[in-house]
Amino acid sequence: MTAFSSAPAVPVPAGAHQRGPSVLVLGGGTRLPKALRAHGMHVVYGGTPEEFTPAHRDACDEAWLLDGSEDDWVSRAVALHQVVPLHRVVTVRERFLTAAARIGDALGLGGNPLDTVRALKDKSLMRLRAESLMEQGAVRARLMHTPGDVDAFVARVGLPVVLKPRDGSGSEDIAIVRDEDALRSARQRVHALPGALLAEEFLDGPEFSVETFTHEGRHRILALTEKFTAAGAVEVGHVVPARIGADDRAALEEATHRFLDGMGFVEGPAHTELILTANGPRVVESHNRPGGDGIVDLVRHVSGVDIRDLLAAQVAGAEPPAPAADPAGAAATWFLTAAPGVATEVSGWDAAAAMPGVVSVSPGTRAGDTVSPLRGSGDRCGSVTAVAATPDEALLRARAALALVTLRTTPSAQPRTESREGR
Repeated sequence: MTAFSSAPAVPVPAGAHQRGPSVLVLGGGTRLPKALRAHGMHVVYGGTPEEFTPAHRDACDEAWLLDGSEDDWVSRAVALHQVVPLHRVVTVRERFLTAAARIGDALGLGGNPLDTVRALKDKSLMRLRAESLMEQGAVRARLMHTPGDVDAFVARVGLPVVLKPRDGSGSEDIAIVRDEDALRSARQRVHALPGALLAEEFLDGPEFSVETFTHEGRHRILALTEKFTAAGAVEVGHVVPARIGADDRAALEEATHRFLDGMGFVEGPAHTELILTANGPRVVESHNRPGGDGIVDLVRHVSGVDIRDLLAAQVAGAEPPAPAADPAGAAATWFLTAAPGVATEVSGWDAAAAMPGVVSVSPGTRAGDTVSPLRGSGDRCGSVTAVAATPDEALLRARAALALVTLRTTPSAQPRTESREGR
């Protein structure tokens, strides 16, 4: 393996040679690189030195390690293309979505249009584009530049409203403004971050996400995920398939098709979040990547197909993989949360892992760690995933297993005030 790196170079194995067409994979784990190599592709992994693990050494042919800005990634990729001509650039990581699209655009490698990817990443652009394309179902929204914009928007749509980062992820720093105290705080946030926050009308109803895979502009529905949130907007549970009737399912699927068509989405995975209001489905946001929070694994357990394997086959121009012979009827993940402070006791994960139907546990907090207030996905403390014949049973198994986990905290002298990762 060779490396283009700001860190020490990774040596070239004896007899190393170019495989098939080269693919640059930006960030993420090893599932996608391994799947691409199985199709005969020459895989160049791009990430930071801290992200590069021994498992990545075994999964990739070359590693390009760089700490830098998005512009750095683009300029280096263009230079790399002169040495190792790239067939495609792909990513399943939120932080690299626009970088991958910019590289593909600069080198003429195809993929989703750059303006589509930018619109999905920037929620204010998404809202503007959706509003101009959708005759009905558009969500009223406005980018906040001054504290006066907050008052003007509230006067237009009424309370409550949602205030969130225009390019956030992981439910981080989303606030539901319900009263005068919250309104005062919203004005202060906009004053401190002009042009960085988006206000949207509050959508009331159950939350879902639609997991899709698109080929040549045709969108295939892989799963509907039912979502559960804590106070605010942080997700604390998911189940696949969603427990909804046929009419509501059809409405969610049709709204997703219409939205992806309107955004100009032409290929690859998408994760589209919706709220089913009394007036029908409304799109909250969408991403040109698989769903996070382990949703990709829930879909794999239920459908028998891993979305990353679908992406690898698409990039390689191969037939999509066949589903597993005996998938589960349903799969659910439930997340552990705890009071803010220093963790003094963490126990029970082994017992949780031994419960019926449990397929994985992910401890996220150890004794001595600081637990932050629940402001984003990164502030959760671990999770349990379980499978079963029905969604209700899968949820029951995941929550029952998690109930065996004990996490006690004591108030810390200097509690952290920021989330560990963004929505």
